[in-house]
Amino acid sequence: MIKYLLVMKICSSLYGNCMPEQLMDHHNTWAECSRQGTINTMATIDLLGDDYMNANRLFVTFTCRQVNTT
Repeated sequence: MIKYLLVMKICSSLYGNCMPEQLMDHHNTWAECSRQGTINTMATIDLLGDDYMNANRLFVTFTCRQVNTT
């Protein structure tokens, strides 16, 4: 069975580095994973707040990685 693992990362364009990737959860479809990545990105930005985001020029990225499960 194929699943998709949501992987997120917070990066700073000011310092040119990223925090370690965070493995989130598995999803049954690419669309489901992508949708959840977008939701989590917005939630992370809201959690960090505008001041912190702006001061460090942060951005949040995500990807969905295909994994084979047995």
